[in-house]
Amino acid sequence: MTAIATNISAGPDLEMAVTIRGTGQPVVLLHGIPGSGRVWDRVAERLDQRCRIVIPDLLGFGSSAKPVDVEMLWATGQARALAQVLTKLGIDKAAIVGHDFGGPTALAYAAEFPDRVTHLVLAATNAFPDTPIPFPLSAVTWPALGPLTAHALFSRPALRLMLWQGTGRPRTWLSPATYLGDPEQLRSIRLIFATGLRELATRYVPCAKALSGITVPTLVVWGDSDPFFPVTQGKRTADDIPGARFVVYEGAGHFLPEERPAELAAAIAELIGAPLPGTSGD
Repeated sequence: MTAIATNISAGPDLEMAVTIRGTGQPVVLLHGIPGSGRVWDRVAERLDQRCRIVIPDLLGFGSSAKPVDVEMLWATGQARALAQVLTKLGIDKAAIVGHDFGGPTALAYAAEFPDRVTHLVLAATNAFPDTPIPFPLSAVTWPALGPLTAHALFSRPALRLMLWQGTGRPRTWLSPATYLGDPEQLRSIRLIFATGLRELATRYVPCAKALSGITVPTLVVWGDSDPFFPVTQGKRTADDIPGARFVVYEGAGHFLPEERPAELAAAIAELIGAPLPGTSGD
């Protein structure tokens, strides 16, 4: 179906770029970092025959406004901006799907607006304040060298390497233009990454607390070859959500929307009761 791209006010002098496809039950697809709404294209084109797909560029990414305030860029700020956008679109309730940093944003949205969430999907994400930080990422937290380390680790060349390392088998090509964007998007990536690493023990406490309060049908999906978040973290996430289903994709890495679009689309459709043709639930 034809995709409609529009900019919608998400606050004073703050616009969020949104792509809308299809009709039916609303499903919101939230990308991670690095990334933009375009990472969901191959999932959306499979779902838009059954659902109304809403794909925002999170603040700081794609064609959305790129504020420098980390509180606007962090999950809580993103969730509140998203709520304003969905209200303006006339969407009172929706299924929320979050990959990577879209996961904390989805959890923040579910915690603050529980009556507006019908279903939840968390894909390859972090929800815990005690997640181990491996070296060299741990160097970002060092008082003296942290800022220099962050600048190096989250530079364009380093992030391109992250994209290459983050996929499983077979390798999936990920567009640097989609994931890294312009210099302002790189700034957003660096700011969110660095803040999350330095303040892990406090920033992710609300995410962890939100898990046990989820009451809607929930799916947690993971790749067994994710180099950033191991499968054990995915199982822990699912175990903390009452009644959640946990699915692991063999051979998949971290970037599931592009590595496993067909499987992910089918899983989302099945969860919300709109199975795709040719799937077991059809």
